Amino acid sequence: MNSSISRWPIYFLLGLLPLTVAPLARAQQITLHARINLVLVPTLVESKTGEPVFNLGAKDFLVKDNGVEQKIHLDTETDQAPISIVVLVQVGGSAVREFEKYEGLPTMVDALAGNTQHRIAVVEFDSQPRMLQDFTSDSDVAKQAIYSIQPGDDGAAIRDSVWYAVDMLQDEPQQNQRVILLLSETRDHGSRTPIQDVVRKIGRSDVVVYSLTFSPGRGDLMQDLANPAWTGALLNPVPALAMAVQAFRKNTASAIPRMTGGQYLRFNKGKQLDSEMGMLANQVHNRYILSFQPSDPKPGLHVLSVELRQPLEARVLARTNYWAASQPGSTEEENPPPGTP
Repeated sequence: MNSSISRWPIYFLLGLLPLTVAPLARAQQITLHARINLVLVPTLVESKTGEPVFNLGAKDFLVKDNGVEQKIHLDTETDQAPISIVVLVQVGGSAVREFEKYEGLPTMVDALAGNTQHRIAVVEFDSQPRMLQDFTSDSDVAKQAIYSIQPGDDGAAIRDSVWYAVDMLQDEPQQNQRVILLLSETRDHGSRTPIQDVVRKIGRSDVVVYSLTFSPGRGDLMQDLANPAWTGALLNPVPALAMAVQAFRKNTASAIPRMTGGQYLRFNKGKQLDSEMGMLANQVHNRYILSFQPSDPKPGLHVLSVELRQPLEARVLARTNYWAASQPGSTEEENPPPGTP
């Protein structure tokens, strides 16, 4: 259920489209202008047993932007749409002891791409990201890049590396779904990019992040359970950014996919990693792509909620945020993380 609609930046877009009418009887031209602002909301609906729920329409979904219901569109042409994937693998810090669990990763990435047209890039990171393979449609080339990973330094610069991967995906074909597969520990160690900047970067993109993390210790697990609920921001949108920053500090690898509508999973053993990758492969290709034009596109971080209108024993997994530009036509200049290649 992959998106094949044209890829506009997912954050609040404003553009001017000139429509020119030139009557034959006269040379005078009439120019009309229209504003466009489109937010994409990839959404997965699963049954209690974890199977995708199909055959839902736009009327079945309720989407709210900062608590206000939006008029939505559902893209129905999503089957077999192409996909671009950045495999983002931590090789520094505690990742060294996880290498043996990566043995089946190349085959699993193949499964994630599925039978659709795909382009895969491979990036390793420790205290900074390094591209091992730029986007390629040759699965064997991508596999060799994954096999080439080597232990790095003691860093785990997750924020810097996700920024790097989002930049890579922005240059991919517009019709492609954009996916980051992040394998890392739960917390960031060594990134130099401010959390607020990363939140804005992700919120302005249409990238979906899937995170597979090393099994956390008891302290990490307790912090995961204590993560603030985004629903609290619906009652008072002002602290939305502060809540995002808090979530990043507690568990970076969890906060990022939840923002984008992806999935956050933990693994202990190689076989468990295989199983979870199979689950993600099923999710990637079976998402509904909802979209809407914000009724109140005020600048800053917006909180999204997606629900089913009719009671259904199912789980809805959708993006929780997007970032609106500060003014019409604003590009909000972004500076790459210091030292990023």
